[in-house]
Amino acid sequence: MKPSAEIRWFYRDQLPKGVRDWFCATKLCEEEKDRTDRYLVLHGSNEIGVKVREGLKFEIKARTKPPEAFSLETGASVGRQDAWVKWTLEDSAIAGRLAELEGISPDWVPVAKKRWLRRFHIDPTGNLEETDPDAPEDDYCRAELAEVGVRDSHWWTLAFDSFGEGNRAARLERVARHFLRILPHGLALTERDSMAYPEWLNRLVG
Repeated sequence: MKPSAEIRWFYRDQLPKGVRDWFCATKLCEEEKDRTDRYLVLHGSNEIGVKVREGLKFEIKARTKPPEAFSLETGASVGRQDAWVKWTLEDSAIAGRLAELEGISPDWVPVAKKRWLRRFHIDPTGNLEETDPDAPEDDYCRAELAEVGVRDSHWWTLAFDSFGEGNRAARLERVARHFLRILPHGLALTERDSMAYPEWLNRLVG
Protein backbone atom coordinates (compact mmCIF):
# COMPACT_ATOMS: atom_id res chain seq x y z
CA MET A 1 0.00 0.00 0.00
CA LYS A 2 1.45 3.37 -1.06
CA PRO A 3 -0.32 6.60 -0.05
CA SER A 4 0.23 9.83 -1.94
CA ALA A 5 -0.91 13.43 -2.34
CA GLU A 6 -1.32 14.51 -5.96
CA ILE A 7 -2.24 17.25 -8.39
CA ARG A 8 -2.41 16.95 -12.18
CA TRP A 9 -3.38 18.94 -15.28
CA PHE A 10 -4.28 17.60 -18.76
CA TYR A 11 -4.01 19.45 -22.08
CA ARG A 12 -5.21 18.26 -25.47
CA ASP A 13 -2.44 18.88 -28.00
CA GLN A 14 1.13 17.91 -28.79
CA LEU A 15 3.54 18.72 -25.97
CA PRO A 16 4.98 22.20 -26.69
CA LYS A 17 8.77 22.24 -26.97
CA GLY A 18 8.90 25.31 -24.75
CA VAL A 19 7.14 23.46 -21.93
CA ARG A 20 9.48 20.48 -22.24
CA ASP A 21 12.55 22.72 -22.25
CA TRP A 22 11.22 24.57 -19.18
CA PHE A 23 10.55 21.34 -17.31
CA CYS A 24 13.90 19.78 -18.17
CA ALA A 25 16.08 22.82 -17.47
CA THR A 26 18.40 20.69 -15.29
CA LYS A 27 20.64 17.66 -15.69
CA LEU A 28 18.59 15.92 -12.98
CA CYS A 29 15.57 15.66 -15.28
CA GLU A 30 15.13 11.95 -16.07
CA GLU A 31 13.66 10.89 -19.42
CA GLU A 32 11.90 7.52 -19.26
CA LYS A 33 11.47 5.02 -22.05
CA ASP A 34 8.14 5.01 -23.86
CA ARG A 35 5.56 2.69 -22.38
CA THR A 36 1.90 1.74 -22.69
CA ASP A 37 -0.41 1.28 -19.69
CA ARG A 38 -3.87 -0.24 -20.01
CA TYR A 39 -6.61 1.37 -17.91
CA LEU A 40 -9.98 -0.06 -16.96
CA VAL A 41 -12.52 2.76 -17.30
CA LEU A 42 -15.06 2.55 -14.48
CA HIS A 43 -17.86 4.60 -15.99
CA GLY A 44 -19.19 7.32 -13.74
CA SER A 45 -16.50 6.89 -11.08
CA ASN A 46 -13.59 9.25 -10.56
CA GLU A 47 -12.58 7.66 -7.27
CA ILE A 48 -10.91 4.42 -8.44
CA GLY A 49 -8.11 3.86 -10.93
CA VAL A 50 -7.33 0.38 -12.27
CA LYS A 51 -4.51 -0.32 -14.71
CA VAL A 52 -2.01 -2.83 -16.02
CA ARG A 53 1.38 -1.14 -16.11
CA GLU A 54 3.58 -2.16 -19.05
CA GLY A 55 1.99 -5.61 -19.01
CA LEU A 56 3.95 -6.40 -15.83
CA LYS A 57 2.09 -4.95 -12.84
CA PHE A 58 -1.57 -4.77 -11.83
CA GLU A 59 -2.35 -1.56 -9.92
CA ILE A 60 -5.41 -0.25 -8.11
CA LYS A 61 -5.62 3.33 -6.80
CA ALA A 62 -8.38 4.67 -4.59
CA ARG A 63 -8.98 8.31 -3.71
CA THR A 64 -8.83 8.81 0.06
CA LYS A 65 -9.47 12.56 0.16
CA PRO A 66 -11.78 14.57 -2.12
CA PRO A 67 -10.26 17.24 -4.36
CA GLU A 68 -9.66 20.65 -2.84
CA ALA A 69 -8.37 23.89 -4.29
CA PHE A 70 -4.66 24.31 -4.91
CA SER A 71 -3.35 27.86 -5.09
CA LEU A 72 -0.05 29.48 -5.94
CA GLU A 73 1.75 32.00 -3.74
CA THR A 74 -0.41 34.70 -5.30
CA GLY A 75 -3.48 33.11 -3.72
CA ALA A 76 -5.12 32.30 -7.04
CA SER A 77 -6.66 28.83 -7.21
CA VAL A 78 -5.23 27.04 -10.26
CA GLY A 79 -5.94 23.35 -9.68
CA ARG A 80 -7.36 20.58 -7.51
CA GLN A 81 -5.22 18.43 -5.23
CA ASP A 82 -6.30 15.18 -3.63
CA ALA A 83 -4.96 12.07 -1.88
CA TRP A 84 -4.74 8.45 -3.03
CA VAL A 85 -3.58 5.03 -1.94
CA LYS A 86 -2.20 2.47 -4.38
CA TRP A 87 -1.91 -1.30 -4.24
CA THR A 88 0.42 -3.07 -6.67
CA LEU A 89 0.56 -6.75 -7.63
CA GLU A 90 3.85 -7.54 -9.37
CA ASP A 91 2.74 -10.67 -11.19
CA SER A 92 3.45 -10.56 -14.92
CA ALA A 93 1.27 -13.62 -15.64
CA ILE A 94 -1.84 -12.04 -14.12
CA ALA A 95 -1.03 -8.62 -15.55
CA GLY A 96 -0.58 -10.17 -18.99
CA ARG A 97 -3.93 -11.92 -18.88
CA LEU A 98 -5.66 -8.71 -17.84
CA ALA A 99 -3.90 -6.77 -20.59
CA GLU A 100 -5.32 -9.24 -23.13
CA LEU A 101 -8.83 -8.09 -22.18
CA GLU A 102 -8.16 -4.93 -24.16
CA GLY A 103 -9.18 -6.77 -27.31
CA ILE A 104 -12.37 -8.09 -25.73
CA SER A 105 -13.79 -5.23 -23.69
CA PRO A 106 -13.96 -1.56 -24.83
CA ASP A 107 -13.63 -0.57 -21.18
CA TRP A 108 -9.91 -1.42 -21.27
CA VAL A 109 -8.12 1.53 -22.86
CA PRO A 110 -4.42 1.60 -23.84
CA VAL A 111 -2.63 4.84 -22.98
CA ALA A 112 0.80 5.45 -24.51
CA LYS A 113 3.16 7.52 -22.36
CA LYS A 114 6.47 9.31 -22.61
CA ARG A 115 7.49 10.77 -19.24
CA TRP A 116 10.08 13.16 -17.83
CA LEU A 117 10.62 13.20 -14.04
CA ARG A 118 12.24 15.40 -11.42
CA ARG A 119 12.38 14.73 -7.69
CA PHE A 120 12.53 17.06 -4.70
CA HIS A 121 13.29 16.53 -1.02
CA ILE A 122 12.91 18.73 2.06
CA ASP A 123 15.91 18.27 4.35
CA PRO A 124 15.74 18.28 8.18
CA THR A 125 16.44 22.02 8.27
CA GLY A 126 13.48 22.74 5.98
CA ASN A 127 15.47 23.49 2.84
CA LEU A 128 14.09 22.31 -0.50
CA GLU A 129 16.59 20.47 -2.69
CA GLU A 130 16.41 18.57 -5.95
CA THR A 131 17.73 15.02 -5.93
CA ASP A 132 18.38 12.25 -8.42
CA PRO A 133 15.03 10.71 -9.54
CA ASP A 134 16.45 7.24 -8.80
CA ALA A 135 17.68 8.12 -5.30
CA PRO A 136 16.71 5.52 -2.65
CA GLU A 137 14.60 7.77 -0.42
CA ASP A 138 11.06 7.43 0.92
CA ASP A 139 9.93 11.00 1.63
CA TYR A 140 9.91 13.05 -1.55
CA CYS A 141 7.79 14.92 -4.07
CA ARG A 142 8.03 14.13 -7.77
CA ALA A 143 7.32 16.44 -10.70
CA GLU A 144 6.12 14.71 -13.86
CA LEU A 145 5.69 15.86 -17.45
CA ALA A 146 4.28 13.38 -19.97
CA GLU A 147 3.15 13.03 -23.54
CA VAL A 148 0.00 10.90 -23.60
CA GLY A 149 -1.71 9.20 -26.53
CA VAL A 150 -5.12 7.56 -26.40
CA ARG A 151 -7.45 6.50 -29.24
CA ASP A 152 -5.65 8.56 -31.89
CA SER A 153 -5.72 11.76 -29.79
CA HIS A 154 -2.65 13.56 -28.43
CA TRP A 155 -2.45 14.97 -24.93
CA TRP A 156 0.15 16.05 -22.42
CA THR A 157 -0.01 16.22 -18.65
CA LEU A 158 1.84 18.02 -15.86
CA ALA A 159 1.68 16.59 -12.34
CA PHE A 160 3.15 16.52 -8.86
CA ASP A 161 2.86 13.64 -6.41
CA SER A 162 4.17 13.39 -2.87
CA PHE A 163 5.09 10.13 -1.09
CA GLY A 164 6.37 8.98 2.28
CA GLU A 165 5.74 9.87 5.89
CA GLY A 166 4.74 13.20 7.38
CA ASN A 167 2.48 15.77 5.78
CA ARG A 168 2.42 14.71 2.13
CA ALA A 169 -0.01 17.49 1.15
CA ALA A 170 2.22 20.19 2.66
CA ARG A 171 5.25 18.73 0.87
CA LEU A 172 3.30 18.68 -2.40
CA GLU A 173 2.25 22.31 -2.03
CA ARG A 174 5.78 23.45 -1.15
CA VAL A 175 7.36 21.75 -4.15
CA ALA A 176 4.63 22.59 -6.66
CA ARG A 177 4.59 26.27 -5.71
CA HIS A 178 8.38 26.41 -5.98
CA PHE A 179 8.36 24.68 -9.36
CA LEU A 180 5.50 26.77 -10.76
CA ARG A 181 6.71 30.18 -9.60
CA ILE A 182 7.78 30.92 -13.19
CA LEU A 183 5.68 29.39 -15.98
CA PRO A 184 6.67 29.04 -19.63
CA HIS A 185 4.87 31.04 -22.29
CA GLY A 186 1.51 29.51 -23.15
CA LEU A 187 1.09 27.35 -20.03
CA ALA A 188 -2.09 28.27 -18.15
CA LEU A 189 -3.05 26.40 -14.98
CA THR A 190 -6.80 26.18 -14.31
CA GLU A 191 -9.10 24.10 -12.13
CA ARG A 192 -10.97 23.06 -15.28
CA ASP A 193 -7.90 21.21 -16.60
CA SER A 194 -6.93 19.74 -13.24
CA MET A 195 -7.98 16.12 -12.61
CA ALA A 196 -6.68 12.61 -12.03
CA TYR A 197 -6.50 9.86 -14.64
CA PRO A 198 -9.90 8.26 -13.78
CA GLU A 199 -11.77 11.53 -14.34
CA TRP A 200 -9.81 12.31 -17.51
CA LEU A 201 -10.59 8.89 -18.98
CA ASN A 202 -14.26 9.17 -18.06
CA ARG A 203 -14.47 12.55 -19.79
CA LEU A 204 -12.64 11.21 -22.81
CA VAL A 205 -14.14 7.76 -23.38
CA GLY A 206 -16.68 7.22 -20.61
